[in-house]
Amino acid sequence: MKYRREIDGLRSVAVIPVVLFHAGFQLFSGGFIGVDIFFVISGYLITSIIIAERDKDNFSLLKFYERRARRILPVLFFVLLCCLPFAWAWMLPGQMASFARSIIAVCLFGSNFLFWHESGGYFAAASEQQPLLHTWSLAVEEQYYMLFPLFMMLLWRFGRRILIAAVAAVALASLLLAQYGSVNFATANFYLPNTRAWELLAGSLCAFLLTGERRYKSNILSLAGLAVIVFSIFAYDDATPFPSLYALVPVLGAVLIILFASEGTVTAQLLSTRPMVGIGLVSYSLYLWHQPVFAFARIRSLTDPSMILMSLLAVACLGLAYLSWRFIETPFRKGSTAHLLPTPARILGSSAVVAALFISIGFYGASDNGLQFRLPPDARAALAEQENRDPVMDTCLFDKGETSLPHPVRDCLTKHSTGSKTILIGDSHAAALAGEALRSFDANNIDLYVMAHSACVGFSGFYVSNPKYKLRCNPFFTGIEDYIRTSGTQTLIMANRWSLYVDGSPFDNGEGGVEHLKPTYIDLFDRIDEEASQNDPARKARVLKQYVADIQKYLDSGHNVVLVYPIPEAGWNVPEYVAKNAMSGITNLEFSTSYQRYQQRNQAVIAAFDTISHPNLFRVRPADFFCNSFVKDRCVNSLNAERVFYFDDNHLSDTGARLVVPALLEAVEAIAARSTGLAPVKP
Repeated sequence: MKYRREIDGLRSVAVIPVVLFHAGFQLFSGGFIGVDIFFVISGYLITSIIIAERDKDNFSLLKFYERRARRILPVLFFVLLCCLPFAWAWMLPGQMASFARSIIAVCLFGSNFLFWHESGGYFAAASEQQPLLHTWSLAVEEQYYMLFPLFMMLLWRFGRRILIAAVAAVALASLLLAQYGSVNFATANFYLPNTRAWELLAGSLCAFLLTGERRYKSNILSLAGLAVIVFSIFAYDDATPFPSLYALVPVLGAVLIILFASEGTVTAQLLSTRPMVGIGLVSYSLYLWHQPVFAFARIRSLTDPSMILMSLLAVACLGLAYLSWRFIETPFRKGSTAHLLPTPARILGSSAVVAALFISIGFYGASDNGLQFRLPPDARAALAEQENRDPVMDTCLFDKGETSLPHPVRDCLTKHSTGSKTILIGDSHAAALAGEALRSFDANNIDLYVMAHSACVGFSGFYVSNPKYKLRCNPFFTGIEDYIRTSGTQTLIMANRWSLYVDGSPFDNGEGGVEHLKPTYIDLFDRIDEEASQNDPARKARVLKQYVADIQKYLDSGHNVVLVYPIPEAGWNVPEYVAKNAMSGITNLEFSTSYQRYQQRNQAVIAAFDTISHPNLFRVRPADFFCNSFVKDRCVNSLNAERVFYFDDNHLSDTGARLVVPALLEAVEAIAARSTGLAPVKP
């Protein structure tokens, strides 16, 4: 097929936004659509090659796979090799184990399945620190390369018209599945080939339309294609369901350019400039390099790297891309190295041997839970705090909006009890207190029951912006409130991440510790059909008002309420922060964040709670234990490697919970003493 400079230019349109998006430039919030453009280009080029060779009756499946191996594997293996020393030196054990598994998956052309399997989860690590995360798209293309030629060979005998109709039908089915999946199984939808196939097949259909020397030319349509791609780059963001019908916009843009940006059009001239073609030529290498470079920069840095550093690294990736294109890609495809492996058997055999070596390395890297022996003792001790949360979190932190629970759930009750008049309710911040609370209450022969739900404030009548939990919170806490009414519950301990749901923003400690969390906010359930805004003052005011009203309702109905004020957030993953400092040779592992930052974050909630006045209200202020206690004007995160108060960037470890739980126990004991008339108590 005839070389088209504008297609290489289109590659640059695809790769540049991807790189800038992964570098963290918010302006390029839809830069991920570059992958979809790559899919269309790949579908077009591969199908064009197959058609041309079939028309000449010299298509060979073995030679096809040889060309793909020469194109994809040498530089991929080289990038993997370059990652190994940095992984050894800088990665925490969990990161190393995940990286090692990804090496195995990459070599087996299945990394999209791995990342689908490992993605998500309420406490999932930041994807930005996975060096091989981007290879999911490479795996999708490789799966296409494996299956599509066989599909064409099978249907070619029935004629080109039947073949095109079959391709179009499969593409349509894949698109409809992607739209359905974007709502019903979003994570799988993103990674799996059956919901991405239509993008590749859109390129295949372009190849059928441009068979032989047939060309179409239209300035209007090709410019429109470029325009909708640019629109997608800046208009889409990580809240855009993808892939779905939204993906039609950039895919259609790529199709219009492939079909109508023939030589002489304005679009072809723009895409055929030397810089655009140059970047397009090295786009595969650039795509391979950028994610490992960015990920290792984030892994190495104690806080989020600055945008200046990420900009410099993006430029450095261009240099690496040129070098690997010049000295690895090109020689293996058509240079002297290609002559050393002249036959399909040799190139495929050699590739299999190298892949087997990397797979062996992957199994080794995944052993010993990520080669923990590499780390100094203090780093290992700090990281142990990531697991320092009671298994009760897995049992009593619900996740699916359950409403018909068999109350009381035995494992969420103090061991000595058959029932309890005291219940701890809330979200994951309540669940983080639960294990220590159950142990402490049990040791003092006091009943306690725990019920919590991920990402839900502990009242009915709210919905959360997170799509996963949007419809789960209201029914769960409606069920809990029904239980409270019918069971004779007398005392409620309320612990929630109150301020997050009001403000909506991930916590930023102002010192480089920025929580990796999508904006999460709540609004009243009867407004679920309205377009709530995170920064809408009216929404924040009514949420605060409803907080107070719901607490007041319990108090007025005769319940005692132990109200746990906001727990200080850390911003950085504390065990990892301590461990990385220890790995850097730092011996003073006492870390804290600004108390002023805590006050700014929580002032609205604290002010609202302070307005509540009732004799049945008991207040517990976690800031009294963490802030201005160990360090003046600071909220402590850790004292040393053995005393780390958080298991991530905002949830208390059992060590941290031990600072708060005694106050809960004291409040409940005071309530019991008052009810028996043994002692006067001031709430």
